[in-house]
Amino acid sequence: MYSISSTFDAEDTSNKLHTLVSPNGLVSASFANRGLALVSFGVKRDPSDPSFHNISCGFESGEGYRRKDNPFFGAFIGRVANRIRDGHFELDGVDYQLVKNNFGHCLHGGAHGYDKVVFADPEVLPAPSTTASPKLKFSYVSPHMEEGFPGEITLSVTYWLEDESAGGALYVDYDASLTGPDGIAHAVVNLTNHSYFNIGNEKTIAGTEVTLGTNKYLEVTDTFVPTGKIVPHPLVPEDCSKFTLGPVDPDIDHCFVFPDVPDLLATDTRSFPMKTMAETYHPVTGIHFAGSTTDPAYQFYTGRYINVADLYPARSGFCLESSRYVDAMNIDEWKKMVTIGKDDKYGCLTKFSLHY
Repeated sequence: MYSISSTFDAEDTSNKLHTLVSPNGLVSASFANRGLALVSFGVKRDPSDPSFHNISCGFESGEGYRRKDNPFFGAFIGRVANRIRDGHFELDGVDYQLVKNNFGHCLHGGAHGYDKVVFADPEVLPAPSTTASPKLKFSYVSPHMEEGFPGEITLSVTYWLEDESAGGALYVDYDASLTGPDGIAHAVVNLTNHSYFNIGNEKTIAGTEVTLGTNKYLEVTDTFVPTGKIVPHPLVPEDCSKFTLGPVDPDIDHCFVFPDVPDLLATDTRSFPMKTMAETYHPVTGIHFAGSTTDPAYQFYTGRYINVADLYPARSGFCLESSRYVDAMNIDEWKKMVTIGKDDKYGCLTKFSLHY
C-alpha cells in the first residue's frame, strides 16, 4: 500500500510524506521529499495493532528537518558521504577545493548536500512480487560543480518493503551515472542513508544488544579521517560476538570494512551478495533490527553528538550507513571505488530488516 500526505510541511507543500505498508501489514516506512528522509520505520506484532512502533529518530512535521540542530535524521547523503580530508581532492589532473564544514574537512556533501534538496515526487513502480509493496523511485540531476563537485550526476534512490517472518524489510537501491558536461571524464560518488535507529522504549539506545558483521575498521586521526590502515576495532569483540550499548560506552563512530568482498574497487555492487552490517535486539521491546548491504563498508555511529534541544539527547539513536571507504578519493588504492566515468554505473543495494 502507498499513500501521500500533503500536510506534512506547513511551510513547503512540495515536501510531502510518502508512506509504504508491507502486504502483511506488519511494517511501515515513510519518506519526505526533502532529503528523501526516512521519517518513520515501524513494526507491529499483529496487523490488528492500532499503531506501528517507530524506530527511526526524526520529527513529526517537515519543518523540523530544517532545524540547525538536525543531525541528518533519516537523510539521503551525497554527493560524497562522510569526510573528505581537508575538503580537497584531485581528479584527472584538476584540484578541487570543497567547503570545510567539519573539523577542517568536508562532511556529507558540503553545506548544501542532498539532505537539503527537495526531490520531486517519486515514480511509483509496480510491486516486484505479491509479498512486496510498490517501489518509490526518486530521481535527481545533480549539476556540474554542485557544492564544488565536478560532473553532472543523474541519480535515483528507490525504496520498497518486502514481507518477512513476523515483520518486514526496507530496501534502498542507489543508482548514479555521469551524464555531463563535455570535458569532464570522471566524477566521485559515495551515497548513503543517515537514519538513526532506536529499538528500545527509552530516550537513548542503552540496553541495545549489538552484533557487528566485522571488527575491522579504518583507523582514523583525531579529526576522523583515515590514516590508511585497516585494523581491529578496540571496542568490538574480535570474534564479532554480541556486546551491549550503555548510556555512554562504547562510543563508536567509525567505518567498518568487510573482508573478502568480490571486487573492492567495483563501482556497482548490486550483483554482489549482501553482507550483514549489524544485528541488534532490545530485550525490553523484543524488537530485532538488522542491516545488510552490497557495499564494502559501513559507518557504525552510536550518536554521541546528537543534541536536538528538548527532543533528542546524545545517544538517542545509532546509525548504520552503508558506503565505500571514507576519503577514498584521496587514497590511491581506494580511489577507483568512488570514481565513475561516462561508461560506468554507480550502484548499491541496502536492506534494513525489522521484526519482533
